[in-house]
Amino acid sequence: MNWSSLRSHRDQIEMLRRSIGRGRLAHAFLFAGPAGVGKSLFAHIFAQSLLCERIPDADLDACGECPSCRLMEAGSHPDFFTVRCPEGKTEIPVELLKGDQKKRGQDGLIHDLSLRPMVSQLRVAIIDDANRMNSTGFNAMLKTLEEPPSDTLLILIVEKLDGILSTIRSRCQLLRFSGLPDQDVAELLVENQMTSSPAEAQAVASMCAGSLLAAEQLLNPQLRALREQLYGYLSSPQLKPLEIAKAVTAGIDSISGNVHEQRQNAGWLIRFTQEYFRLATLVLSGDSPSSVPRDVESFCLRHTKSGTAGLELTMALFDLAVVAERRVSWNVNPLRTLEALFDDLAITTRRRAAPA
Repeated sequence: MNWSSLRSHRDQIEMLRRSIGRGRLAHAFLFAGPAGVGKSLFAHIFAQSLLCERIPDADLDACGECPSCRLMEAGSHPDFFTVRCPEGKTEIPVELLKGDQKKRGQDGLIHDLSLRPMVSQLRVAIIDDANRMNSTGFNAMLKTLEEPPSDTLLILIVEKLDGILSTIRSRCQLLRFSGLPDQDVAELLVENQMTSSPAEAQAVASMCAGSLLAAEQLLNPQLRALREQLYGYLSSPQLKPLEIAKAVTAGIDSISGNVHEQRQNAGWLIRFTQEYFRLATLVLSGDSPSSVPRDVESFCLRHTKSGTAGLELTMALFDLAVVAERRVSWNVNPLRTLEALFDDLAITTRRRAAPA
């Protein structure tokens, strides 16, 4: 596993190489960016590159063939550690960091990092979902960050910096990650056999903000069916906000196993609404994409005869969907935001739509 298996993030790689070249590689990093953009893969390749026995650290790459690389590929390198939130848990158990009550201080990640490397010159640890550490876990890690062993490197991975204590952030070098280019996401969807249709891959990539995880969620058949149902409602000549909200809310509840998934799926419906009117705006402005859903075509055919009034209406509806997405980012309830959005769409359509 080396950098050739990673999409994008070339600037971050070069920044690390320059740091190593100057002899100023930090002892702790904070990788921050959206889920599904390759932060964890980047961290693993970074670790393997540092632990590789054949390629100099300054080149920051892995040969994939030396004993250390083979141990990394097998997931059994004695100087490499990973901690993540267990499935079904909302917090990283402090036992993973400090050991349980019987072995407190004699087990766990902090103890492992205090020991000398066994086969390499360095010990490397990754804490994924680091924002899920509780206050006890953060305080435990703080001591390690304040007095780090000289032969260790720690990488904390988070989506957002909000949940990370300032004392932790100040002791780590921040490395920000952005979404993957749409083309990379589309190619990965086909390469990983998530879809066999390049056209569908392109359509999904355009909505997932550069996140492969989000793209995978969008390919969920149940969510796709809900999107088609929404598109059908939006293409109706007479929008009925209460009917749409009731049907969409029931659909979201049926595919959501918990509150987090409910919020996530409601957010997707808002983005679907935005994408619907974005495509319609392109078609009505004469810049039609190669693939347009039938419901969007139906909407555009009805408004083409209105000329600029139809285009202006569609742009206004798109703006409402953008505002709704912004409200969700401010932690406004997504379901209530959806209901308000459908109301706003219906009111705006009645006020501004030219008669057919």
